[in-house]
Amino acid sequence: MINKTVLNGRDKQIYVWQYVWQSIRGDWLKVFTEPWPIGAGAVALTITNLFMFMYARALGVFPQMAMWGSWLYNLAGLKTESPFTPYPVKPIYLDMHSMIDIGIIAGALGAALVAREFKIRKEDWRGYLWGAAGGILMGFGTVLMPPCNVGGFWVATMAFSLSGPLSAVGLLLGAYAGGSILQHQIRTALQKLDFSTAPKGEKKAAESFSHQPRWGGAIFFLTLLVAVIYYFKGMPKNAGLFLFGILFGLIIQRSRICFVAAFREILVSRDGKVMKWLLFSMAIGAMGFALLKAHGYQPEHMVFPAGWHNIVGGFIFGIGMVLAGGCGVGVLVRSGEGYTRSWVAILTAMLTSGAWVHIYGQKVGEEWLYGKPVYLPQLWGWGGALAFIYGFLLLFYLFILWVEAGKHERA
Repeated sequence: MINKTVLNGRDKQIYVWQYVWQSIRGDWLKVFTEPWPIGAGAVALTITNLFMFMYARALGVFPQMAMWGSWLYNLAGLKTESPFTPYPVKPIYLDMHSMIDIGIIAGALGAALVAREFKIRKEDWRGYLWGAAGGILMGFGTVLMPPCNVGGFWVATMAFSLSGPLSAVGLLLGAYAGGSILQHQIRTALQKLDFSTAPKGEKKAAESFSHQPRWGGAIFFLTLLVAVIYYFKGMPKNAGLFLFGILFGLIIQRSRICFVAAFREILVSRDGKVMKWLLFSMAIGAMGFALLKAHGYQPEHMVFPAGWHNIVGGFIFGIGMVLAGGCGVGVLVRSGEGYTRSWVAILTAMLTSGAWVHIYGQKVGEEWLYGKPVYLPQLWGWGGALAFIYGFLLLFYLFILWVEAGKHERA
């Protein structure tokens, strides 16, 4: 109990500052150590994406990784071009778009350390094989769709590109196929398990102290320092996109939003909770994109070629992201958390997609394989475009409810 005679003069000021410090410390611990609700994460993701769009561009991670692959081929003496025209081959540290991906890894790493959740997670050869297979499929899927589930579906739909809803069809079917493959693998592995010979774990004292929060704080301090250096070196866009990437990594790491689970669980376990929140976030984001684009701000940004390649590419990408244990942004976040399988997936995905010009002979969006970009407001005006996008979101939501109803009916 506080003695009023003590809260006078200098002691009162000390009490006030102690109260402020304890309140800030408590809020800091809540934000960085307690899990965020998925809905809060989805909305935060959308708002951050809108601010980044106003600053420079919207979220997308795979074209940059494809450029990394092409850059590595060129370093090895195999001359090739980046498959995505807006992302020509250049050193990664000079590419402002790559700063988003690097920032996501750094943000997830810092957040995981502060929350004492970082750990190097190794796997056996089967895990790395699945990671490599998933990365290869995602590498091919991203150049066919294009680009990935976040840029090609989540953002493209909000940006009024017809390719977004088409990609959703392929991603949903691909995630179901990938989930079925994993379910078969799990059932096979369970049949071979002999629990009578399972090793008994030894008791281990709980670790009461960890240096991880300090390391996490150091990571965030270093990332801010890097951003400041980029700014004073005359590269403010690199600095800004790096900071946005860190924010994306932090949001996804703390809220555990998983685009893979959002697609996979709809048909595999008949649970559409995550996708419902993503649809809600897209409804908010579409309104933001409409307000900006209707006033002439980057009207055709994130509008991609539309056609059957969206469905086929989405299907291939959907299988790959399930096998790899994360989509494009997912493997970046998990690599920051210490998942070595994601490291393998990133390497194989960037090498596969980075070789696309050699394989296909053209860049993404060119020649016979791709259709033309379809920007819905140009096709039907803003009224028709808004009606189509919100109609699609509503139809997707009703489809999820219909699938979930089947689960309850069986129960």
